[in-house]
Amino acid sequence: MNKKKVTLAFGILSMNLLLMSTSVIGSAIAAIAKSFPTEPISKVQMVASIYQLGQLIATLFFTWLTYHLTRKNIGAVSILIVALSGLIPAFFPNSLNLILACMTALGFGIGLISNVGPVLLQEHFEGEERASVMGWAVGFNNIGMMVFTALGGILGASNWHNLFWIYGLSLIILIAFWIIVPQDRVISQNQNLDKNTNNGSFWSNLKSLNLNVYIILIITFVMSLILMTFMANQSIVLAGKGKGTAYTAIVIAIGNVGGILTAFSLKYIRKFTKTNTMAYGFIAFALSFICIEFFGNPVLHVLGNMFSGMGVVMVNATIPFELSLLADESKFPIVISMNTLVSSIAGVIAPMILAGIKIQAGAQSFNAGIILAVIVSVLLFITRFGSRIEKNHSK
Repeated sequence: MNKKKVTLAFGILSMNLLLMSTSVIGSAIAAIAKSFPTEPISKVQMVASIYQLGQLIATLFFTWLTYHLTRKNIGAVSILIVALSGLIPAFFPNSLNLILACMTALGFGIGLISNVGPVLLQEHFEGEERASVMGWAVGFNNIGMMVFTALGGILGASNWHNLFWIYGLSLIILIAFWIIVPQDRVISQNQNLDKNTNNGSFWSNLKSLNLNVYIILIITFVMSLILMTFMANQSIVLAGKGKGTAYTAIVIAIGNVGGILTAFSLKYIRKFTKTNTMAYGFIAFALSFICIEFFGNPVLHVLGNMFSGMGVVMVNATIPFELSLLADESKFPIVISMNTLVSSIAGVIAPMILAGIKIQAGAQSFNAGIILAVIVSVLLFITRFGSRIEKNHSK
């Protein structure tokens, strides 16, 4: 990959630094609650979660937007929305309702970014280059989370509403994105349709999708279910070993490095895993559960979180890559928004699914995660799913 391509990749992926920026808000819930003593604590807690509503709305509108705006303009608008909605609470911190509205808008901007990023990468990169930069995308997510959480915590140390000034970085990202990423054209609904379709409607595009797209959506659902199971139960499992909140936070933070290193090394990892990268990703998920549940060694607990980060990268980078091989330019915005929607739904209902099948929180949930990850990995190896997609595309 030449320097021009690397610069373009960094320009597009600069948006991803904002995707996990809401993590900084959760650290200030206690302080925000003290500033609004008459408000129910459940309403205050929504400050850290209501952005998911905005993300869901953005996902539903994304495909429509791609038929009316260029992908670059969608990216620029989404960054601007994040900047404005993130900064407004710094100026007007005395209205909880306004803050909640801003966090919903912030989620809308983040939702657009999570959808338009893979579309831009599909447009500008091919083959292994595309696979590599989609791996980098997850690394940028993690770097953004670390930067926003650290700097936001410093800014909000004296007064919680100062942490919102961290969203001023969005304006720098907007400038870099606008300068580096070239302008494209609006996608035509009638572009590249199957000859058997009679019009360019959303539904005709949806009906003409490859069956493997729906299989990948199922894999996305299962992956999100496994990841949410790990995240929601790790502290419970470690508490059973006598480990406190601070210990859990430390091993998660250090383990996060595993995801970043994997993201920027995916090009070389794929030389070993080849078309089975996603299958190996689920093996990494299984190992993450095993290291946490069956060992009391801090090194193995860190390693477990590193395996989790590796799994996220290897699966989450491969899914949009393979979807980009299965869907052309006109259909890819549809499939990527469907993938984001499925992932969001899985994350929300994961605890309900486990409760519904009588799996208790903690060790039982971890055992379920191990079994599910191994089953998916074995099925991917046996069916040679990745090989069939990539080889069929290369013909």
